[in-house]
Formats: sequence, C-alpha cells, structure tokens
Amino acid sequence: MGIADHDAVEESNLQRQILHSASRVGRSKVSSAMEALSALNPDIALVGHSERVTSSTAADILSPYDVIVDGSDNFETRYAINEACVRLGKP
Repeated sequence: MGIADHDAVEESNLQRQILHSASRVGRSKVSSAMEALSALNPDIALVGHSERVTSSTAADILSPYDVIVDGSDNFETRYAINEACVRLGKP
C-alpha cells in the first residue's frame, strides 16, 4: 500500500486524522501513518511518498497501485489524482 502526503502532523489534525497522535506532531504525515499502520498489522507492505501529488507527479506516484483511494483535502490534488487515474485506467 502506498501513502502520499507532503505535510507534517499538526495538533489540529489529531481530531480528524486517527492515524496520528500527539507524540508525532511535527513529524511527516507519511512516516506517522506508516508507523501507525505497521503497529496494527506488522505484515503490511507500505511505500511512503513524502511529496505533493500534482498533475506532474500523480502518474508516477499512482502507477504501481491497482486501486487508488483519495483522501486529499483540496481540489487541485483531487483533480490531479482523478486525471491520472483516468489516464492510467485505475479505479
């Protein structure tokens, strides 16, 4: 499973982003999420992408995966992901 996010964990994220904790404030969201998911399932295979998903990076980031789940919070990223998924034939 791949996780992509260019941001760091902020205190304001904790109420709605359940993978993060107060002890991880300031850390990369990707490393925080990977740590939390690995604690839930130590056999999970994770790949982190600590970069912003844009129209120029989306295809490279998304191409290795069979299914794409978008949890982004802005329209620019949503459009970039949708455009790349259509081009790549990904659900």
